[in-house]
Amino acid sequence: MEALSVGGTQLSSWDRSLIHETQNLFGNIVGGVLSPLLANIYLHNLDTFIEDTLIPQYTRGKKRKRNPAYRHLEWKIRDARTRQDWQAVERFQQERRSYPSLDTHDPDYRRLSFVRYADDFLLAFIGPKVEAEAIKETIGTYLRDRLHLTMSAEKTLITHARTEQARFLGYVISIFHADDKLTRRPSGAKMRSINGGVRLGLPPGLINRITTEYKHHGKVISEKRLTEWSDAYIIDTYQQRFRGLAEYYKFAVDRCHLSSVKHIMQIALVKTLAQKLNISASKVYERYRGVQMVNDYEYKTLQVKVSTRNGERTFTWGAIPLQAMKPGNVPIADTKPVMFWKSRSDLITRLLADTCELCGSHENCQVHHAHKLVDLKKRWAGRREKPEWVKRMITLRRKTLVVCMPCHRAIHAGKLVLSQRSSDVLESRMSRKVQVRFGGGRSET
Repeated sequence: MEALSVGGTQLSSWDRSLIHETQNLFGNIVGGVLSPLLANIYLHNLDTFIEDTLIPQYTRGKKRKRNPAYRHLEWKIRDARTRQDWQAVERFQQERRSYPSLDTHDPDYRRLSFVRYADDFLLAFIGPKVEAEAIKETIGTYLRDRLHLTMSAEKTLITHARTEQARFLGYVISIFHADDKLTRRPSGAKMRSINGGVRLGLPPGLINRITTEYKHHGKVISEKRLTEWSDAYIIDTYQQRFRGLAEYYKFAVDRCHLSSVKHIMQIALVKTLAQKLNISASKVYERYRGVQMVNDYEYKTLQVKVSTRNGERTFTWGAIPLQAMKPGNVPIADTKPVMFWKSRSDLITRLLADTCELCGSHENCQVHHAHKLVDLKKRWAGRREKPEWVKRMITLRRKTLVVCMPCHRAIHAGKLVLSQRSSDVLESRMSRKVQVRFGGGRSET
């Protein structure tokens, strides 16, 4: 008699979002922000039925009985110790580890546990498979007759938790069983330490599915769409992606396997920065290399410092520990304040600033467009002195430049437009209150 779980249940009628009330049908968009709330409201009666009816019905016994075969080997070990036959003691101890200490088929012991998140729920049952099937049938009947819902036959499974894995909320859940995993007691005796414990793990195929998003024909590639943003934004974007993944699976015992995802993402990050700055990958490591201490351990990172109104801020890639955490009251820190307005384009943000990017004027600002940066580079290639607007567009890899009307006319007239700002500083395309300096001194950010 082993732990069995009824897991991964999804309600097909709820997926269609139809709630029957008298003769009217009310709909809700699948995946909408209200879907989890409506699921909690509508499935509250299911929670009450399972907790008040099924759990008391399938819970009995305070403790499992001792396993007779295990107790018999304990008697043999004591007898061998009395005779000081240490070889027999070692042999009997090895044999005893192949038996459970308690009777897993105890007919007087049953346990049923239940957890639900929105329309997915999981039941953990200690008992025979026949009773697990009866529980599944009872819940299906209740949903059909009382809530007018139908369980998905493909997703409602009975899983043997010691030999198989149940999927729930992105995790795979099973029961530990390793007779050779021993822990020494304070008395010096060795005992099996993990058998019967719940194991949370990464789902099969997760790592391949994520790393595939950063590859093309099996080779890691850059993200061209991110090259239009600043280096700080690119680094922070990759950091937030990996932090969310690592934090969500912080309770997985094989969380360390996410290091392969980090490796692929770091290559994609470096290639993206290299494409943006038109430098080699080795130069990217030289420019952004850094270290950071986390929990008294030094991590190698890629980082960039940004000057803001509130002081200097550092954007970092890496320094995320991948040790597994024990489930409990440890919160999942997978949210982080977003620094940038993702819904507003860089050009609109610069236009709303209403500042000429050449002379700093705030009057009658317009946008100068270049058809292709390649044509701009070819036109001014080999010239000792380039106009300020050309240098800015080439350095920042922009095809647009916000300028005032006098500067715009000077550009089209072919006149040399020089910067009238107090410092030769090129602003990055980071929105809100953040600036990154590309010039004006020795800064290489």
